[in-house]
Amino acid sequence: MTKSGSEPRKENPFSPTFPVNPRYFVNREHIISSFRRSFDRSTKTEMPTPDNIAILGDPGMGKTSLLRKFEAIALEEFKERKIFSAIVELTPDSCSSFTSIFRKIVDDISGNFVTQTPVLKEIRNEIKDWRIKSIGTGARRELEKKIKDDPPVMMIRDAFIDLWRIIEKLGVDTALLMLDDMHYVANRYPDALNSMKGVFQWLPKHGCNFMLCITGKKELISDSKGFAAPFVNFFNIKHILKPLTLNGTRDAILKPLNLSGLDLTVEEGVIEKIYGLTIGHPTFINFIMRELVSLKGGGRITLRFFDENYRSIESSMVKESFRSDFSIASNKEKQILLAMAKLPDRFSPSEIEIKDARTQLRFLLRKGLILKHGRGKYSLYHPLFREYLRNLK
Repeated sequence: MTKSGSEPRKENPFSPTFPVNPRYFVNREHIISSFRRSFDRSTKTEMPTPDNIAILGDPGMGKTSLLRKFEAIALEEFKERKIFSAIVELTPDSCSSFTSIFRKIVDDISGNFVTQTPVLKEIRNEIKDWRIKSIGTGARRELEKKIKDDPPVMMIRDAFIDLWRIIEKLGVDTALLMLDDMHYVANRYPDALNSMKGVFQWLPKHGCNFMLCITGKKELISDSKGFAAPFVNFFNIKHILKPLTLNGTRDAILKPLNLSGLDLTVEEGVIEKIYGLTIGHPTFINFIMRELVSLKGGGRITLRFFDENYRSIESSMVKESFRSDFSIASNKEKQILLAMAKLPDRFSPSEIEIKDARTQLRFLLRKGLILKHGRGKYSLYHPLFREYLRNLK
């Protein structure tokens, strides 16, 4: 109870801007089951043979949320084992060179790891020393000299061997390392992919039991330049995330409401309307539901209530999502996007009546503003974004 005697406000389980809280994560059951089996058999042996998992999909499909669910499962359901887990959140800026990639990996592991071991303070001190040894005191020149003197594969491999020796002597038997958004590496420094593949092929020979999980765009599989294919083929388990079905959308709406304890129900007609608008896109499902929960609070969300408030919800999506998405495009790209919005949902480059439009497609793909569907077919990343572009004056 609060000081005023009223019940504390319950948590809104929907968030379009952050990964889903593992507690509220639903759907993707076959992937979750596959991870449990993989983690169970990726145990420490004299010559470890951990599974390696690649989660691929378009932006907003829930790849990062899935990694956080993996981590929660490892820590909460495998309590008989000593687990070390770290998620590295790659960004375009952190992938501009091999130096920046290596530093980002070391920094995120040292700063964001979680573990079940009771000697947490000792681990933190030793990993802090490992970070300093791996990348120096932070001087860029020192790190670049180290990379110049040592082949990249050898340098990363040695850093991970040293990390394993630290955590193994403290009782850890399985390390779960997750690299989020590997397409940034492929886009900016593709040679690093093969370097990292070489590292993780070598580590088991040194007794290191690192289970590697990555996420990335689907283009990592179909990369026409061939940079990513050998790296992705290293992963013996691959999953491609697709939009949710109507049943999946229903679960994504109702189960988090139930788990959060909110006194709120949703009419079936509302669920069907949300599915029709979002086409099962998890980010937009979460966006709409976040707004509805904030507006309603309790009771029943009827179709009439939804229709009365959708204009306000749409306005929030424009302010928080579509407007910023459009702003990252160059002036030329904006012209192309506006032309695309007038075309059918899926179109070929030849239909875009703007000079040199074809040459800009790869930049729009990298920015996540368009999607590629097989050979020669493209679309804007979502129909709601297309509707926004059509309404621009």
